[in-house]
Amino acid sequence: MIGEEASPGRVERLIRAIPEGAVLRGVFVALLVIAGSIAFLDYRQLAEATADRERISRTEPMPLARPEPGDQVRPYLPKTIPVAPDRGVPSLPGWDGPVDGEAMAERMRFVAGPDGAISAIGRIEIGTAGDFRDFLASPEAAGARTLYLHSPGGAVDDAILMARELRERRLSAMVPADGYCASACPLLLAGGLTRNAGEGAWVGVHQVYALPLSDVSRDVDRSIAGVQETIARCQELLVAMGVDPAVWIKAMQTPADSLYVLTRDELIAFRMVRPFPDDTSFIGPPAPPALPVPTLSVAGDGAADPASSDSSG
Repeated sequence: MIGEEASPGRVERLIRAIPEGAVLRGVFVALLVIAGSIAFLDYRQLAEATADRERISRTEPMPLARPEPGDQVRPYLPKTIPVAPDRGVPSLPGWDGPVDGEAMAERMRFVAGPDGAISAIGRIEIGTAGDFRDFLASPEAAGARTLYLHSPGGAVDDAILMARELRERRLSAMVPADGYCASACPLLLAGGLTRNAGEGAWVGVHQVYALPLSDVSRDVDRSIAGVQETIARCQELLVAMGVDPAVWIKAMQTPADSLYVLTRDELIAFRMVRPFPDDTSFIGPPAPPALPVPTLSVAGDGAADPASSDSSG
């Protein structure tokens, strides 16, 4: 019959069967779930950011188990050192101050010790390569033969310049027993004409990463390109210094907030430890002049910023 309404379908009948209050309650519950999820995500992001700030700013040593083969990844603290349960205090010629805490958080300092020893302790920052060059030119460094390292790393570009300076002057490099050389520091170690690491020394690597140091908007493509260029410079340095660049694979596999600590066998296999100078047939031609530091800088604790040049670490 014209005008007669069609019988409601099954879906419509189900909808009509739902009490109005149930619909409102369902909407309310859904909104609560959404709000709770957003709050949880915000809390998790805040907690992660807080934990990362604490990790980056921490200057107190953190007790960590000594790395063993197959168990070599440890947290990376850019301003302090790990302390194994049985870890001793490194002996740094000429240095009579503390070897942890604030000493590691400050800009790298250089002191002369007996028998041609020089000790370097602290972070590698922008301009540290210039400080090192000036120190080596001073009367205090006359007769220098070996650089003792105790550093959490820092600016990659400065570490590369310092490594080239070491090799040009034919100086050796050493991480003392129970010493610490992390992040960009192994690049400096690689510059030694001969290289060694004492018992219990931690020599660790990890990824280069970008660190914003200004309010200028980040250019992602430029950041990625800058990091890749820095990785290439690191590998170029290792090859020029007679170190197996395969060690950088370990670095690239390790997140920036962690550290891959090389075993003694790995240090020898990768030629990070080398008790005798290599002949030129292995090293190849002399290292070319250092590339100018780009506007995009990277640190081995490791960081790059498209608008400035500095480290993490």
